[in-house]
Amino acid sequence: MAAPAPAPVTVVSLSDIHGLHLRGNVLDVPEGDVLIIAGDIELRQPRDFTSLERWLAQLPHRHKIVGFGNMDRAAYEAGPSLAIAGAQVAVDSVVEAGGLRVLASPWSPEYAGVWQIESEEQGREHWAALLPPDLQIDVLVTHTPPHGYGDLTRGSHVGDKQLLEAVQALRVPPRLWVCGHIHESVGEYRVPHSAAPEGILLVNAAVYYAGWKPGWEQRAQPRAVALPEGRVVAQGDPARAEAAARAAGKAAGADEAEAGKVWKAPVGPIVL
Repeated sequence: MAAPAPAPVTVVSLSDIHGLHLRGNVLDVPEGDVLIIAGDIELRQPRDFTSLERWLAQLPHRHKIVGFGNMDRAAYEAGPSLAIAGAQVAVDSVVEAGGLRVLASPWSPEYAGVWQIESEEQGREHWAALLPPDLQIDVLVTHTPPHGYGDLTRGSHVGDKQLLEAVQALRVPPRLWVCGHIHESVGEYRVPHSAAPEGILLVNAAVYYAGWKPGWEQRAQPRAVALPEGRVVAQGDPARAEAAARAAGKAAGADEAEAGKVWKAPVGPIVL
């Protein structure tokens, strides 16, 4: 008897939020079953976790998975005991949500911040241990993109070569791969794999430019992917975000921070 077909699930992904969740007029998060964050929320101090939890509580998704990136120092320092209300935390681990097995890892090639891979040898060891060939997962979440896909910045591909090798060595490829880190390469890609004729759907889910780079308000909105078929079925609409902010009585570009302070972009531009 043939195995039953996987139940349909809609996965909504976003990465590189960098505080945009504190601005009610920027991000429009599509509806779905599982919400995945691939890091760089900009968690720098304890109160940032409270703000994140409040925002997550407003979203309707039944399952929420939070991964981290190089700009989430407070999460790195909190260690394995870190918990986020209303969500599952995944750091180099597999969690199950909505019938999916999801593996998330915050590591990226050395640049700045935390969870840095300092050499190709270290990267090869890390990904080989985390992604053995017989591993079976439905969704892979890495803060870094793989080399050559969703990683183009300033004319160069800066993704992780050893990560790409490890994923392509999996006997059973994931149905969806979510990453971020490289803001200007937000979008969908197909990563070649011998067992996936159309390639693995890779979504660079970086949303930072939606709030800080004119002309990217729509392109950098969160995306919803239908599984098991692996296709983008919805994307956020900045006009809806603006309308929702007006309806909530929020001024454009402002947010009610818990300490009565308005979030400001970090000093200097974030270029990744």
